Amino acid sequence: MKKMNILRRINWVNTLFLLLTPVIGVGGMLWLLSTGSIQWATWVWAGVYLWMTGLSVTAGYHRLFSHQTYRAVWPLRLAFLLLASATFEGSALEWSTDHRNHHRYTDTDKDPYSIRKGFWYAHMGWLFMLDARRRDFSNVTDLSADRIVSFQHRFFVPLAVIMGFGIPAAVAALWGDAWGGFIIAGALRMAVNHQFTFCINSVCHYFGKRTYSDQQSARDHWVTAFFTYGEGYHNFHHQFSLDYRNGVRLFHMDPTKWLIYGLSRVGLAYHLRRVSTARIIRYRLQMDEKQLMGQSLKRYGSLKEPIETVIHPVREGILRVLSQMEKLENEYRELRASRLSNAWSKAYDPHVRLKEYRQRLKAMRQELKSYRMLWTQLIKRPLSYA
Repeated sequence: MKKMNILRRINWVNTLFLLLTPVIGVGGMLWLLSTGSIQWATWVWAGVYLWMTGLSVTAGYHRLFSHQTYRAVWPLRLAFLLLASATFEGSALEWSTDHRNHHRYTDTDKDPYSIRKGFWYAHMGWLFMLDARRRDFSNVTDLSADRIVSFQHRFFVPLAVIMGFGIPAAVAALWGDAWGGFIIAGALRMAVNHQFTFCINSVCHYFGKRTYSDQQSARDHWVTAFFTYGEGYHNFHHQFSLDYRNGVRLFHMDPTKWLIYGLSRVGLAYHLRRVSTARIIRYRLQMDEKQLMGQSLKRYGSLKEPIETVIHPVREGILRVLSQMEKLENEYRELRASRLSNAWSKAYDPHVRLKEYRQRLKAMRQELKSYRMLWTQLIKRPLSYA
């Protein structure tokens, strides 16, 4: 009886599709390789389409529609919706309602792909058991009001078939390899898209470092970021979900961030949202201290006071510089906004004032950099400074 209930709960459409797609992709690839009929152009096209469709999920479904970390002109929104359809990950409405619930109810029973239910459940098992009829779209009413999003949701299946299989085959047919396009740029590319996306829900909640918060399971995992177009900096994302970036540091691998910024430079994206540097650093300092104290207690026993004596001056120095920088940046923005005012031009040359602010900010950034380098050394070897 219990076995029958489980079988009834299985979403057979999702299950068969997710299991057969990689079989067709890998099996078809091996068959084409054995016959020597795959052309090099097909491999290039598959790689390009993999990135196009993958980035349309991360920059479109995720950062634009689910979190609204920036705004985009309608042709770009349409392009993201069409290309993301090729991944067969559901419509933007379906994807976004699940993802918003994931953020709102992280690690609870209401989390659609909670890691607490197991690694493989979070990875793809939840899709095998998904009851789409129970979806409540009340948390995506803003997206429902978007005509383009509603259009994609209404016609998702035909759009997904055309974009997922038809376009790959049609493009490859230009050089006489329609079957290769169907299998390599269609099924195999789609299976890879799926696994990259699934890793964000499983690997990034299981492996890596909780850099900014330990109140939820999300972790920063740079290896996953490499394969998921920058989504691997997941602890940052869960703590600052309204930021259009995931990899906040300059050297972080985040192609989605670079794409969004590039689109903003040509006027296709705008109102990019960013969390202040001061707020990000404050959260990181708190987590560094918390992890340091925990590690010290395990190794040496109660050493909180001597360690606190060592790191306190550095922490206070960082916070002092951050406060000064925030004040300066606010004054700088106000001055720029009013630089054309007659009052400003009569009282003081705004260009001179702006130059002074830029120089002071530059000096403070250098001071902050020195403090943070010292902080990193102290966190690694606090007792050697006591």
